[in-house]
Amino acid sequence: MLRRVVETAERSDGGEWEDLAARALIAAPPYRPVPGRPVYHVSIDDHVFLVAEQDLTGPLRDLATAVLAGGNEI
Repeated sequence: MLRRVVETAERSDGGEWEDLAARALIAAPPYRPVPGRPVYHVSIDDHVFLVAEQDLTGPLRDLATAVLAGGNEI
């Protein structure tokens, strides 16, 4: 399990992260897990999404990729 977090208030590019998160909220897909495949748990403020890997697309994928690459370990 990988866990990462981005605290936008502590970053100079926080506005860019918040814009990406806002786009991801609009594009949240239904939860359709596939046995044996990864599931992503994405939290944005009070919104929590469980997204199967095959459904991780668009802005939500961009957000997950960016957080995994540039977020801090929990």
